[in-house]
Parts: sequence; C-alpha cells; structure tokens
Amino acid sequence: MFRHFALTEVSPTITHANRQADTASRLVSRATKGMIICLAVLWNGQLLAAPAKDDDLSKEYSDCIDKSGGVTPDMFECNGKELDRQDARLNNTYKKLMSKLSPDRKKALLKAQRAWIKFREANCDYWFDPQGGTAARMNASGCLLTMTATRAKELEGMLEGL
Repeated sequence: MFRHFALTEVSPTITHANRQADTASRLVSRATKGMIICLAVLWNGQLLAAPAKDDDLSKEYSDCIDKSGGVTPDMFECNGKELDRQDARLNNTYKKLMSKLSPDRKKALLKAQRAWIKFREANCDYWFDPQGGTAARMNASGCLLTMTATRAKELEGMLEGL
C-alpha cells in the first residue's frame, strides 16, 4: 500500500528545490530590505512630497479656492497668495530655529536648507512641462505650495523638539 523509498531518491530533488527557494528568498529579502531602507530615508527626509494636509494650509487659502469655482486664473491667484503665507511661515520658523542652535548645528541647517531649496526648485521645475499647458502650470504651482508648507511644518517640528 505504502511505497517506501530511499532518501537518496528524494534528496537530490529536495536539495535542488531548496536551493532555488533559498536563492529566491534571499533575492526577495534583499529587495525588500532595500525598499524599506529607501522608503525610510525618503519618509524621514520628507522627500515623498505628499500633499500638504488641510491643516498645513491656511483657512484663507481654503476659502479662496472655494470661491474660485475652478476658474484657473483665480486658482493661480489663491496659490500665489498661499505660497507667500507659507513662505513667510517657513522663513519665520527658520529664523527662530537658527537662533536656538549651536554654531555647528546652524551650519548643518543652513546646508540642509540650501539643498532643500535646490531640490524644491528642481522638483517643481519637473512638474512644469512647457508642453503641458495650464495643467502643468497648476501642477508646478501646487508643487511649490505643497513642498513649502511641508518644509515649514518640518522646521516647526524641529523647533518643538528643542
């Protein structure tokens, strides 16, 4: 009824299958670790540029967008005014933070801020596709607004952590 077989008959097959599974498992494991590390770096550095939450933007902006009725020039005006508010928020927070840091930490923050400004410029320039028309201009405008509000919030978090 039951067939008994020698281990030597099965062992080569199992060994070959195990090797394939181990290799695949190692590759998946390495890829997973790499992705986790990349996501952690991006998340920690706020480089994912997730849209700013409503509480990151002013009530004036929300009211302005509501009143615009989807009219593009009005929406651009809302974005411009909110960008000015968020830029002022960012600059005020940056100055407060700098006033509380040691000289070495000031240098590090200055270096980081300069790099962030270059990144924001390059990132939002990408969104402005000259062939993309009004939508591309709106994307670039939204990019500047979102990244500035996100950076302002990040600096506020640094300030609170002191």
